[in-house]
Amino acid sequence: MKKHFALLLTLTLVLGVNIYFRTFPIYFPQLKQRAKAILDQNINQGITMDVYRKFPQFDPLARERVAKSRVSGYKEVNKKVIKNQIREGYLKMKERFQDERGQTYMMELDCWHWGRYVENVVKTGHPGDQTVGGKQFDLFMPAPQGSYMLWDQFLFYLSAFLYKGFSLFKKVELFDFLFYLPLLFAAVFIAVLYMFSFRLGRHIAAVISCLFVGLSPIFLPRSCAGWFDKDILNLLFPLLVVWTYVLAYSAYSLKRRLLWVVFSAFWVGIFCFTWTHWWFIFLIIIGYEIISLAYIALMNFYFKRKDPDSLKQHAIYLACFVLFSFLWILILAGPEPLVELYRQIKLALILNKPLMSSIWPNVYSTVGELRKLDFQGVSEVTGGVWIFIPSVLSLLIVLVRILRNRKYVGFKREAVIILAIWFASMVFASTRGIRFVVFILIPLGISLGWLINEVYEYFRSKRQVFPVVLILAAVIALSGIFINRGYRAAGSIYPLMDDIWYQLLNLIKEKTPDDAILNSWWDYGDWFKVVARRRVIFDGQSQDSPQAYWMAKALLSSNENESVAILRMLNNGGNRAFEVIDKHIKDPLKSAMLLESLLTEQPEKVEVALSEFLPLPARQEVMRLLFNNPKARSCFIVDNTMVPKMGAISYLGNWDFSKVYIAQNFNKKEKDEIIEHLDKLGRDDRMVQQFYQEAFLITTKNLDDWLSSRKIFYSDLISGVEKEGVVFFPSGFFYDIKSENIGSNNGQIPRSFFIISKGTLLEKVIPNPNVIFSVFVYKTEEGYKSILLDRELAGSLFVRLYFFNGAGSKYFVPFINAQDGNNYIRVFNINW
Repeated sequence: MKKHFALLLTLTLVLGVNIYFRTFPIYFPQLKQRAKAILDQNINQGITMDVYRKFPQFDPLARERVAKSRVSGYKEVNKKVIKNQIREGYLKMKERFQDERGQTYMMELDCWHWGRYVENVVKTGHPGDQTVGGKQFDLFMPAPQGSYMLWDQFLFYLSAFLYKGFSLFKKVELFDFLFYLPLLFAAVFIAVLYMFSFRLGRHIAAVISCLFVGLSPIFLPRSCAGWFDKDILNLLFPLLVVWTYVLAYSAYSLKRRLLWVVFSAFWVGIFCFTWTHWWFIFLIIIGYEIISLAYIALMNFYFKRKDPDSLKQHAIYLACFVLFSFLWILILAGPEPLVELYRQIKLALILNKPLMSSIWPNVYSTVGELRKLDFQGVSEVTGGVWIFIPSVLSLLIVLVRILRNRKYVGFKREAVIILAIWFASMVFASTRGIRFVVFILIPLGISLGWLINEVYEYFRSKRQVFPVVLILAAVIALSGIFINRGYRAAGSIYPLMDDIWYQLLNLIKEKTPDDAILNSWWDYGDWFKVVARRRVIFDGQSQDSPQAYWMAKALLSSNENESVAILRMLNNGGNRAFEVIDKHIKDPLKSAMLLESLLTEQPEKVEVALSEFLPLPARQEVMRLLFNNPKARSCFIVDNTMVPKMGAISYLGNWDFSKVYIAQNFNKKEKDEIIEHLDKLGRDDRMVQQFYQEAFLITTKNLDDWLSSRKIFYSDLISGVEKEGVVFFPSGFFYDIKSENIGSNNGQIPRSFFIISKGTLLEKVIPNPNVIFSVFVYKTEEGYKSILLDRELAGSLFVRLYFFNGAGSKYFVPFINAQDGNNYIRVFNINW
């Protein structure tokens, strides 16, 4: 009874701490502290200024003492007023992230997307908008064609099932239910992790692992209330795969062992049904068995240690695991995951490399959560180097100790080997993208707690009281560090959605027809689909499509006709025009260059050019895609977050197909063959020659930067103050209105500066610049504003729409505007 009570008590405490921090997005307690701090600062500043004004003759120390005394007296007398003011400030800050019912918005982008699929399951019994050919079909992305859904649909069916069950007892809105559902998933995961760790290292290992993993700053925000996503399940199911698999090595009968293997394979099937990258844990188990078989074979042939039973056992387990994993996958998810397995493994190796076998740029190379990390970066996102290094050492020490000690057989021995392989493979994956660091947490957290428990048990068996007390104190201190780390992480969690976006999206829903298509960068596509209920050109789930290149090119173009031609093509058929052309030319590079060259040409010339390559039906389809006005109404949206994203957007939009061809064929073809091919595609011979010469000098490390260029904004929008005909900006620059010249107070000389004069964009080049950016100054109803930017961006469609609200545009008509200080969200109707 004592053992069970201790187990229940520690598990309850660990669960309580983990769930508590994950509830912060429900009521944002951190905002109460911020409201109090702001009010304290206002009170202190107000009273201090009043004291300085009334007693200017006093010594500063005397005035400071008087001010402190008055502040203390004011707070004592006005306790109730201050309390109400703090509450009002807290509610005002909190309301920004909640709807009119006081319900916090979903935390991230994918959460809305998955929620729509659950909604479809609840309403129709399947996650897609339609069932086409026995497969689920999404009509909302990418518009206008839509797309088939992948097999990873377990979350949608599970959530719909839980919602319907909960609704039998209490009726709630679906998205409200989904907001709180991650708390249930987190509780299940922490309980499973606790019990697995307890099997390895009793209470100490269980507590340390659950606090280390559960309160990690990279995992806690991705598993809190409102984060309705697959992150928790993506840790839970691999852990269940490993746990049930190693249980096979501790079972007493062959029948039970095989049952555990089959059960482990079942979790592989469930994991496959949940996530497209399911195969990582599948390969880890296979890798473990291959290593085991190789080790036994080595002992057999070189050291004459005959162990046919172990060899047979591992071979049988491996065969059964693979066979039944495939069987469960076929039953739950169909054959598609197995067909896709090879492509997924190949993609994992190039996930954030801009140059792949495709001619199109790899969007994943620009995604923040897929950025590369070094050792220091991995240690920082897992909680700091002082936690990371001891955890890694713990894994190595436990691994060596158990492998050297033959008394460890079965569960513990197999578990530590698999955890070591898990850690090594995820370290490699983390070099491909930061999002995979979260998978390192489980082997590290378990190993850290396991080693501490081993040391504790050693001294406890020796009856050495002082070391035992010291270790328990270290456990408490370490737990405190993890809890403090979790508190800081929880205090930084806020939803991306706020009232401004929510209200704007509802306006779009109210004022546009149901079949309207929203054009923008991919990030907020999920909001457009779910809140505005409108189709999107591409979004987070289709960001790796060629649409990213075309949209980036449209945003960067200084030729409005070219931008509109691209958008017309996208709204008529996405990348269908390229697909039709390449189906007949069968040369992707040639097809892309041909299509690119035709976008701004007149229909007659395009018809002639296409007739050389395409039969009449295909030619007619491409002409329709390029020149017919889209049937559905189209809106274009720009917002303030696209300013810092411009580096990523411009990298994709400036993608140079000539350089891509040279890079892909540099070591395969002769120089003359490469240059001749590009000449035939209409590329400038002199430029191609230059590119080829550059390719000799470019190292593999710098290849990414050579393939394209990034153009960025070097500041946010800056408001100026006008004094006697001169506008002064906090950046150090000033603008003389009469002479239309710019100067600097800090010695900075920009490359050029841009102004709008009589409705025309003018650039004034400055000799001998000492900074790499240009300055753009323009006048608004609120006064003069400026922005520091690369000069190539000044005439771009994005700048014209975002900063000038489309003034003078022939095709983009202002529709809805939202403003928060110098930040804008602008929606335009596209006038084809």
